[in-house]
Amino acid sequence: MVPRCTHFGEAMRLCKPALVSSLFILTLLAAMAAAQDASNPTTPPASVDVPDTPIRTLHVSAREVVVDVMVTDAEGNPVHGLQKSDFSIQENGHPQIIDSFLEISSASPAAEPTAPLLPRGVYTNSQSTPAAGPVDIFLLDALHSNPVVMIRALQAAAGYFASMPRGNKVALFWLSESGLHMMQGFTSDPATLTRALRNTSFTVGSDQERHTTDWYTIDALNQIAAYVAGIKGRKNLLWVTPGMPVNIMRDGGYGWGLDGRGRPAEIDMGMVHRLMDIYERFTAEQVAVSPIDPRGVVGLGLGSLKVEAVAAQTGGEAFYNNNDLKALIAKAIDDQSHFYTISYVPRNQKDDAHYHTIKVELDQPKLHLVYREGYNAERLPTPDAPAPGPELLKASMQGNTPARTQILFDVGVWPTPATNDQSKKSSKSKTVRYDVHFGFPSSEIAFLEDPAGTLNGSLQFEITAYNTDRKLVAHLSQTVKLPLFSADYDNFAAKPYRLTQQIDLPPGQLSLHVGILDGVSNKVGTLEIPINVRENAR
Repeated sequence: MVPRCTHFGEAMRLCKPALVSSLFILTLLAAMAAAQDASNPTTPPASVDVPDTPIRTLHVSAREVVVDVMVTDAEGNPVHGLQKSDFSIQENGHPQIIDSFLEISSASPAAEPTAPLLPRGVYTNSQSTPAAGPVDIFLLDALHSNPVVMIRALQAAAGYFASMPRGNKVALFWLSESGLHMMQGFTSDPATLTRALRNTSFTVGSDQERHTTDWYTIDALNQIAAYVAGIKGRKNLLWVTPGMPVNIMRDGGYGWGLDGRGRPAEIDMGMVHRLMDIYERFTAEQVAVSPIDPRGVVGLGLGSLKVEAVAAQTGGEAFYNNNDLKALIAKAIDDQSHFYTISYVPRNQKDDAHYHTIKVELDQPKLHLVYREGYNAERLPTPDAPAPGPELLKASMQGNTPARTQILFDVGVWPTPATNDQSKKSSKSKTVRYDVHFGFPSSEIAFLEDPAGTLNGSLQFEITAYNTDRKLVAHLSQTVKLPLFSADYDNFAAKPYRLTQQIDLPPGQLSLHVGILDGVSNKVGTLEIPINVRENAR
């Protein structure tokens, strides 16, 4: 069946997405020497009018409060086998009825196939996002650190991945002065995570003012929240950072507005409100923050209390003042791999813009409970409306959102073999020309059928490059129209679709963003690639 929408306005039927296989990667490499035939029929696609049908919808909603509770014994070991009847919960001192109860454990993780080893210069965005948690998000914070500390953090993370329990779902992010970079999407493969750590080549530290770095940090946290929004259940944000750079608290850190001597300091209310929004969004998305300090033993002080406060208010744990960083990482993940999820709908409570306290108790003594102890009842936590395809592609190309996987593709990035003309140009302009080879199953492309029976597809390809100062240094955009006769569709869909673009890049460490927008389905696929351009790359 050809995926299409008739001119009578029937619902569009999209092709079933196909994962990019290792066989396809070989096909992509074999096609490097062949030029893509860019010829297209000259007949323009006919316009399609789809009548709008307004639908009256009645919205009825109630706030469901979800609380993840970690329970450990006196030795710090997780406690298994508790029942719903063992728990009681209160909100603002009022007993609540537990509507749902579930014990979550990683004792029997699902097996995951090993990710294929991609050839040098080939990248893919076919890293599936889990449907449900728990998942672990590593945020390696180089923006607030220094090279010595970050090397120590990378070594500890690599050491943990070498012995990571089977089935843990981990994603890697790197925060630097050039923004948030996704090093690796969710995977349970230790080798893939280790390779991602070795590819780290972003900047460390910052000479910017505190206000700017704070806003960069909040932007990064928003991007992470958006990336994991589709995952049901708990997400553990393991934030490897010295101290606590920003105050993810119910009051945005307003109560911590003190200078180094404990005296009241000038408070940026704009920053406070943004941090309160982050706190509320993390609450809605079940994101628990567990700070991990990579500096080792540095003593205790006001900063330690702040770290503890952020962890407690978001439902995580704080790990610091310990030289065994690998052990801290292992404990952070192990502690949060077993918990109980409780939910309830508040009785006789309203969204009154106040903070609502939560208290969970067990009928068994000597057990330790860790959970999020409240929420801001300012608004119902509803999911954000998905951005339209063009806006989502634009945000991705600007580095404002991690990789999108609505369209799965492979991309090869290599320096263009030099010709005499190109060598003269590159020498004069001090740029290096690169070939960017896109490839993905043609069956992922959606089409509309016009009254004449022609199928019409449209693909937009984008490439942007930024240097370490977040400056745009190169941009390339191309829209490809795909008119196709219905009789030709089966042959078209049986072969991979390939397109090669060329872009001139200046020497230096760059962040290359590549993306595809399907103009019919509005689906988007994007990927960020770190690339070190050398003048003698050819």
